[in-house]
Amino acid sequence: GEEIIIELAPGKNILVRLINMVDEGDGKKTVYFRLNGQTRSIEVIDRHNTSAKHSNRKAKTTGEIGSPLQGRLSKILVKENDVVEKNTPLFSIEAMKMESTVISPVIGTIKSVVLKEGSLIEQDDLIIEIQPNL
Repeated sequence: GEEIIIELAPGKNILVRLINMVDEGDGKKTVYFRLNGQTRSIEVIDRHNTSAKHSNRKAKTTGEIGSPLQGRLSKILVKENDVVEKNTPLFSIEAMKMESTVISPVIGTIKSVVLKEGSLIEQDDLIIEIQPNL
């Protein structure tokens, strides 16, 4: 409800009245105000916001299996210490109402399952670590 008058030039004033602020997350806010009676909105960055976007570790080496696409980790089909054959299904990703299954590229033993079912993931996020059997 705060109101201010901004003088642009002698005799030219603008009346600005704050209506509302909405927190959009990620340090952004949408500010609604009236400018000489016309409702306007702008998106601003809240410099006092200390939240940081969470990001997962990326798959980089041969034994690390990452997500081929962005989505939600819907099912993990293996657990730690499981022995898997080549083409064994490892996990499923749900993206845009479609489900994709990622398979093992090698024969090996599951060292660890890094993320939990239901996690939101980005492309190349590390999901499973495999120790290849030679």
